[in-house]
Amino acid sequence: MFTADRVANKWFVVYMQKNGAGVSRLGVVASKKTMPKAVSRNYAKRLAREVFRRSFPADSAWDVVVRARKQLDPQTSREGRAALEQLFRSIQK
Repeated sequence: MFTADRVANKWFVVYMQKNGAGVSRLGVVASKKTMPKAVSRNYAKRLAREVFRRSFPADSAWDVVVRARKQLDPQTSREGRAALEQLFRSIQK
């Protein structure tokens, strides 16, 4: 059975669980319902991977799933990036 903790804000929901693999792993969900344009979905996924890569050391052993809640594009990326970084910081504490 999968049980995970979650943290959320208006931009993202982040589910996390410790794993036994010894490395951190990331999953990203950006749905067509939330973001109709493929460009926006791909941008959100790239942003999540980038913030995850910078925020998590490889040996921290977390499984993390990021689900985008709101349309993300280059005009709103600064606010979205800050929100995701804040969520990742709250996970690691």
